[in-house]
Amino acid sequence: MLLILSILFWASWAAIVYTYVLFPLILALCVRLAGAKNTAVDLTEEDLPHVTMVIAAYNEEQVIAAKLANTWEIDYPAARFKIIVGSDGSDDGTSGILKRCIDSRLRAFIFPDRRGKISVLNDLMRQVDSDIVVMSDANTMYAPDAIRKMVRHFQDPKVGCVSGKLQLEQNGGVSGEGIYWKYEGWIKRNESCLGFLIGCNGGIFATRPHLYEPLPPTTIVEDFVLSMRIIERGYLVRFEPDAHASEPPCSTASAEMTRKVRIGAGGFQALGLTRSLLHPRHGIRAFAYMGHKVIRWCVPFFITASLLTSAILAVQSSLYLALLALQGLGALLSIIAYRVPAGVTLPRLIRPITYFYLMNYALFCGFFRYVFNTQKVTWDRAPQASPISSEWVSHGTAVSSRMSVLSSSAAPAGVLNAASRSVETKESLID
Repeated sequence: MLLILSILFWASWAAIVYTYVLFPLILALCVRLAGAKNTAVDLTEEDLPHVTMVIAAYNEEQVIAAKLANTWEIDYPAARFKIIVGSDGSDDGTSGILKRCIDSRLRAFIFPDRRGKISVLNDLMRQVDSDIVVMSDANTMYAPDAIRKMVRHFQDPKVGCVSGKLQLEQNGGVSGEGIYWKYEGWIKRNESCLGFLIGCNGGIFATRPHLYEPLPPTTIVEDFVLSMRIIERGYLVRFEPDAHASEPPCSTASAEMTRKVRIGAGGFQALGLTRSLLHPRHGIRAFAYMGHKVIRWCVPFFITASLLTSAILAVQSSLYLALLALQGLGALLSIIAYRVPAGVTLPRLIRPITYFYLMNYALFCGFFRYVFNTQKVTWDRAPQASPISSEWVSHGTAVSSRMSVLSSSAAPAGVLNAASRSVETKESLID
């Protein structure tokens, strides 16, 4: 019996070490042996494809004007760029701001009922007629050259999807997420070199419109499912680290927990929607999916197994008593981090440890939300440590003020007509 418990303990930690340490190293070795590179040549102005940015927004009054201001600053030919925004039953000022925008590049759709992001995206994608579609979020601010950096990869007809690099405006807040994303960025660059980035970031990724598959309205992490299905169809999915975007981090570990639990539930749901990619016929793609995501999603259960087995074995072994104490210390630090007040930053060396435990606790909770079907597809954005960069807030205020003036009774009739033409309702999408 003790032998079985010992094997279970060490097997659990072997799986944890494999997914977080050995798999990334094996992946890096594959890249080195293959001599693979993640490069693309810049396009000339004449060769730039037509691009549509698509955003599903719910109650984004605080950031939507700043997002529009940021979008108009993107370095891309106006004649080849437009943006489609869907307001998903917003009950704040989001829809009003969209209605007042008169830029001909914007089409805004005001949906009266809240249905969830994927339902809105499914509707909006039917309006896209460009060569490339860029998916974004209302609180994600792009660098001026971000879209140019992504679309250059589509010169290769084998490329079906490209993800940009999302950065936090503060170095991880209290959660250590900034450190974690650097680690994830290294893995993503290696996966990209081999042509199969395992999961795109929903705030900044581009794809070919004909590769978009309408997903079930209950889909939680649509960005992951979409990119994985593109891989399954044989297309390359790339990561472009020079296509930068940013958003504020969560303000506290508890705020981050809400978001992570939802992502955790979405991950287990996504496994069911993309399980065919684990078939051996997909070769190294299946290997990467298993090593990077599937085993990692199981880490909460490995941690639970290691805690239970070490607790039993600690009665007869000082080694397992010490290992139990170390695991308990990590859990204790995580509880402290979870309750840290906003604005307080934990020591740099502690943050990755607490982030590891909090992330896996969120996965654990997410698993049961998925099993018992208690995770809503709609969600409220978690509180953030800081507002959108002051530069874009000021730009957004100016845009909002300008729109308010143009929408007054003194505005020219042509301006108001242009504004009304840019805003459509759900019914007009369905007709």
